[in-house]
Amino acid sequence: MATTSTVLAGREEELSALTEAFQRAGGGRPSAILIAGEAGVGKSRLVSEFAAQLPAPAWHLTGACLEIGETGLPFAPFTAILRELVRTIGLEEVRHMLPNGETGELGRLLPSLSRPDSADETDLARARLFEQFLALLQALGQRAPVLLVVEDVHWADRSSLDLLTFIIGNQQSVPDVLAVVTYRSDRLAPAQRVRRLLAEMERMAWAQRIDLGRLTKSEVTTQLRGLLGHPPTPELSETIYRRSEGNPLLVETLLTCGAGPGESLPSSIRDLLVAPLERLAEQTQSVVRAAAVGGVRVGHALLAEVTGLDDPALSTALRPAVASNLLVVEGDSYVFRHALIREVIEGELLPGERSVLHVRYGEALERHPHLAPPGRGALEMAHHWHAVAEQHPQRAFAAAWDAAESAEASLAYAEQSRILETVLDLWDQAPDVARRLGNDRRSVLDKAIQAAMLSGEGGHGMTLIATALADVDPADDPGRAAQLLRHRGELRQALGQPGAVDDLRTAVRIMPPQHPDRPNVLNTLTHRLLTIPCDEEGIAIATEAIRAARAAGDIRAEVVASTNLAYARARTGDLDRQLPHLAQARAEAQSIHDPAALMHTFRCEADVLQGAGRYEQAAESARRGLAAASRAGLLRTFGPTHAANVAEALIATGHWDEATEILDHSLELAPAPSFRAYLLVLRGSIALARGDLPLAESAAAFAHGVFGWGTSDAQDLLPLICFASDLALAKGNEAQAVAHVEQTLARNEAISTPRYLWPLLVLGARVAHASPTLPAALCELAAELPVIGPVQQAQQLTFTAETARVRGSSQLSAWDRCATAWGELHQPYQQCLALLRAAEAAAEAGDRQVAADRLRAARRNADLLGARGLLTDIEQLARLARLPLNSPPYEHRSPGRHHGLTPREHEVLHLVANGRTNREIAEELYISVKTASVHVSNILAKLGVSSRVQAATAAYRLGLVPSE
Repeated sequence: MATTSTVLAGREEELSALTEAFQRAGGGRPSAILIAGEAGVGKSRLVSEFAAQLPAPAWHLTGACLEIGETGLPFAPFTAILRELVRTIGLEEVRHMLPNGETGELGRLLPSLSRPDSADETDLARARLFEQFLALLQALGQRAPVLLVVEDVHWADRSSLDLLTFIIGNQQSVPDVLAVVTYRSDRLAPAQRVRRLLAEMERMAWAQRIDLGRLTKSEVTTQLRGLLGHPPTPELSETIYRRSEGNPLLVETLLTCGAGPGESLPSSIRDLLVAPLERLAEQTQSVVRAAAVGGVRVGHALLAEVTGLDDPALSTALRPAVASNLLVVEGDSYVFRHALIREVIEGELLPGERSVLHVRYGEALERHPHLAPPGRGALEMAHHWHAVAEQHPQRAFAAAWDAAESAEASLAYAEQSRILETVLDLWDQAPDVARRLGNDRRSVLDKAIQAAMLSGEGGHGMTLIATALADVDPADDPGRAAQLLRHRGELRQALGQPGAVDDLRTAVRIMPPQHPDRPNVLNTLTHRLLTIPCDEEGIAIATEAIRAARAAGDIRAEVVASTNLAYARARTGDLDRQLPHLAQARAEAQSIHDPAALMHTFRCEADVLQGAGRYEQAAESARRGLAAASRAGLLRTFGPTHAANVAEALIATGHWDEATEILDHSLELAPAPSFRAYLLVLRGSIALARGDLPLAESAAAFAHGVFGWGTSDAQDLLPLICFASDLALAKGNEAQAVAHVEQTLARNEAISTPRYLWPLLVLGARVAHASPTLPAALCELAAELPVIGPVQQAQQLTFTAETARVRGSSQLSAWDRCATAWGELHQPYQQCLALLRAAEAAAEAGDRQVAADRLRAARRNADLLGARGLLTDIEQLARLARLPLNSPPYEHRSPGRHHGLTPREHEVLHLVANGRTNREIAEELYISVKTASVHVSNILAKLGVSSRVQAATAAYRLGLVPSE
């Protein structure tokens, strides 16, 4: 009789769902399956059966999360996947698959791959690790579809969950991968982080959940037939179905126990699962119990050390356990057939038995660390000594410290923070070991805080900071108090809590002048002030930060401070003199190989150029930032920021199709919620102008859910308010638009910056007639608000003209000046609005010819943009004023000369002619591969050719691409 059925009973629907999902992935559409079910219901069996049916060629990558203590084993499933991939295709082939052959941070998971790129364990190294793993999946997917399986996620450590969420969130950029996740639905109650992240995955449009239920009676009969090799009797089927309740693991166990009709059975499931062990010889039972304490998988050599049995005695003792299918041999290790069996066997041990075995494992790993799988020794040792910490506090302390350092080296910051808490808990019980570490209790707590912040566990970090602040007197140790306040300010900002600026200002005030960390505290405050923004205070703090950095010899801090100072001064109108300073800061950031500081220079430069209306320069700077992020292996970390700057410039200058492509691609990269909201406001503004109200409403709802109306950051709040107000007007709800404006103007802290306030004033002027108090409030603000640069000058002209229009004295000349100002800035949408208002003013004055001229010009712009809302307003005015619009709508470039290619298609054609693949085109233009493919197909159709080579030939022949 077989102990595992050769036939998969039932599960036809589930196999069909997996097959369809894999076909979607093979067709370039992202797909993820979450398989939930109780222990023993057959999740792993379902996945293995499906994997066995995969059509060739295909990659099958599988890793499982491991239950080791409360934190789990960091990155365990992904380390297993890398190890198996290297075993299958070799180290060199894996390296060849990655950009420039750089495995970099992947070496932290599998040291045989490489040494990590960076010596410092920072959040950027972790970001590189995530991006390199995704790049590896992308390279595999280019060769064949990929089945990526991560099992037992209920045991997942936070780091594995983060990487898994990152992969699934970015599947639109690696669509050839089917991600399958399995977890025990009956084990999630204590693991809130697992529940939260699984819920986040389920919200992704391409993720599908399968709840694996128990078998029906007929399916149990099918399973029994596979186990017995012949049909079971009806009585046996009925008995086992009733007693197992359709759980496949219990079906197998009951049959093994001889559970026929009339046979007595153990009274509980636990007794039932342990019954097969109790049939075996005492020595076999002893060895299996020892293996259960070692985990789901334990190596032969390690088990020999723990049990004290040499071969052949150990093999003789284990053979019956393997024959009865309690254990399965995998390589040089033994694996429990099911984790539930191991749990039950370990649970049956007496406390003293369990403690003795944990000590034996700890001692064995101390003597022979190599007996643990690579990268797991420190954590496994810590797990065993922690289990007996009351009896062996010093060994538990030392093992926990080593485990924390191991977690830090692998960038598993969440696990590092939790393990360091164990170190702190044991501190007073192991004073001798603590002294040998060379660290005091406060420095260990600081490391735990830093690890919590790097892992994104802000709430946990706040708890640790509160503990640290309770033990520090600012008068005795102002430097440490200032550092803690800085961290709390950063976390409050990240968590959206009030008090961030107050914490940072206090930190600066109490930080000693010569403290080496003072430049960083000043830079953090400057960044926060410029975000609000408070430019004048920001300038003062940035200036002080430069002095402090130079005094401390901190080059990086000086680069950041210099960037902040040039940025702040440029925003106040001193742009041309500050651009060289930004360039100098960028050169210094490159010289010290600091990608974060380098990205900061590009971000600041693009932003100030955009604010000054220099859109082409802004887009070029942002594109250079994208290229630099790609070279640093941090495209998904910094790319969306630079892409948003490119998109903003394109939106302003009317290149909405290109902006849409870039924004859509950025949204595919699973940015953080706050930045996703920002991208959606930009995307929603295009949708609104083009009449797509459902998309605009969806974008506004998401942004409001993230920011609410409570954020005090003008760069987040005011664009959102303008967008929400425009949306309300488009829906005919003028009262809501007025309410948005009035409520925002009442918040002094949110309206301190001209760049973001002028657009709100213009919008407010459009609806001021609907409020008795709004006109005066707007005019009072406008009279005192500075005007910096040509964009704000155009906005001021528009505000003045709009205010006069609302008062009933709209003037053609005022609107013509607005149209001219926006035209000089190459902003066609704003120019179109001004031309529409000019036409209204001319019509009211009885000058029909001028009105018609302005209206036709407005229609040309609106038609070019696809601005349906404006086109509707233009046509409505033409009807009401009986103005002729008999000239044809604006036509795109002459098909005769340009073959109907759009500007974007010209860009793509140039890259096709240079031999670029669709993926290379996508990377160059920061769009999705699918979008690049659509462009290429359109080009082939418009040129009347059938291949890329023919398209390139035609491009040179027709002069569409310059000859080299």
